[in-house]
Amino acid sequence: MSRAAFAILSTENLLHNLAIIKKRAPGSSIIAMIKANGYGHGLRSTALRLENQVQSFGVASIDEALALRRVGIKIPITLMEGVFEPSELLIAACENFHVVFHEQMQLNWLKAQASLLPLKLTAWIKIDTGMGRLGFMLDEAADAYKFLMNHGQVNQPVGIMSHFACADEPDHQLNQQQHDLFSRFVADKEGPKSFCNSAAIFTRTADHYQVVRPGISLYGVSPLPAVNGVDLGLRPVMTLQTRLMAVRRVQQGSTIGYGASFTCLEPMPIGVIALGYGDGYPRTARDGTPVLINGVRCPLIGRISMDMMTVDLRNFPTAKVNDPVVLWGDGLPLEEIALCTQQSPYDIVTAVQSRVKFHWTLSV
Repeated sequence: MSRAAFAILSTENLLHNLAIIKKRAPGSSIIAMIKANGYGHGLRSTALRLENQVQSFGVASIDEALALRRVGIKIPITLMEGVFEPSELLIAACENFHVVFHEQMQLNWLKAQASLLPLKLTAWIKIDTGMGRLGFMLDEAADAYKFLMNHGQVNQPVGIMSHFACADEPDHQLNQQQHDLFSRFVADKEGPKSFCNSAAIFTRTADHYQVVRPGISLYGVSPLPAVNGVDLGLRPVMTLQTRLMAVRRVQQGSTIGYGASFTCLEPMPIGVIALGYGDGYPRTARDGTPVLINGVRCPLIGRISMDMMTVDLRNFPTAKVNDPVVLWGDGLPLEEIALCTQQSPYDIVTAVQSRVKFHWTLSV
């Protein structure tokens, strides 16, 4: 009997979430963010299920983009961090990768490489309206935009994008400041505009523009604190599962796990679950973090081990070896698990490791 650590990935829920996003932003095209291995769900398998439903895929590097082309993805792929060296411009032109330009060095590379490009590039310019990360500062952005608009090897018009820093806090004053800066900059400029990530799609309707860029919401996880995905109409794409590998009855005063951090205050049944931080489960999960055993909520006790964790079975004393265990997903929101850790849903879902076997519902 092999060790059971697997994730059931729902094609139906993935497409449902995309439909919810389209309903929220009905006038916008979609750049589906599938960087970081599809937010832990699988770069290639996620893309294959979404290709006919979106206008582009958003990735962090040209390596991710090339991996998608190798499995037959044909739609445009947007390099959200642009190119990292001059030679990547040639690859981008040949492969129909849309390039986000966010600093002067990238423009210098384009100027030097222009004569080598066999096809025109599709380009975006990114401006920094308050995120303080990537993007041209506003006092230099107009010149960068003009350079791209006048470049003979760039398809016209050029797109303009920025990124909200606090869209998950709807009342934060920076949201309005960024809105004002972006709207003034783009007011007299051609081309598609894009400002909204997942959180902004749900909180900043006035900033949807022509293109939105959903990430975590595609996978059924809420981008907003204190809100579960189900509250937004989303459904979890990933259900992380395993099974009980042992059931024991321990005596009052017994301690559980590394550091003896949990002491049994009475005789009690406990279960050992065949999954741990080596599979990507958060090591910081504290006592009381829920799991589902045959649909019954039971709390974790003791420290998370690399390959195992321990659960209090007093809520389900008839549990037995091989009973199915859900760590998060269908019936148990990942957002709830995150609240029991020192991590965010983003950290947790992208940390699922390769020894977890992935099984998608519905083939493509």
